[in-house]
Amino acid sequence: MVGIADYFGMTASILCLLHCLGAPLLLSLFLMLGLGQQSQVFHQYLVVLVTLPVLLALIPGFVTHRRWQVLVLGGLGLLYFSVAVLLIGPLFGEVAEIVLAAFGGAHLFTAHFKNRSFCRICTAQRKHAICSVNTCNSVAKKGSYGH
Repeated sequence: MVGIADYFGMTASILCLLHCLGAPLLLSLFLMLGLGQQSQVFHQYLVVLVTLPVLLALIPGFVTHRRWQVLVLGGLGLLYFSVAVLLIGPLFGEVAEIVLAAFGGAHLFTAHFKNRSFCRICTAQRKHAICSVNTCNSVAKKGSYGH
């Protein structure tokens, strides 16, 4: 489940970045179609959509690997993204929202990518009977994953 959630999180982060970069075109299209108000509702749903992979992948990944770096990157990314969409956009406009949301999306993508790499390493070690969840925890605490 963690792997699927990480892939979903990485995909959602990339889609958000593409959405942010294409926002000027989308905004003008929304306004031409009379959907200007719908944009904010869409963004609120995006916050929920981005939060789910964080809860389903990064938290269980942290419990297994104890890598604070992943949890902090994911938490900051989610915070930046949420603040951009819910506060900065309505107060300061699209450009400010895009900058902070893209910054948050980059943090989220990096967190999911790192989490996935730690899970892949542990899974490979388990196949060779080298690693168990307890071993992953102790290896992660020692920092010997090579990351």
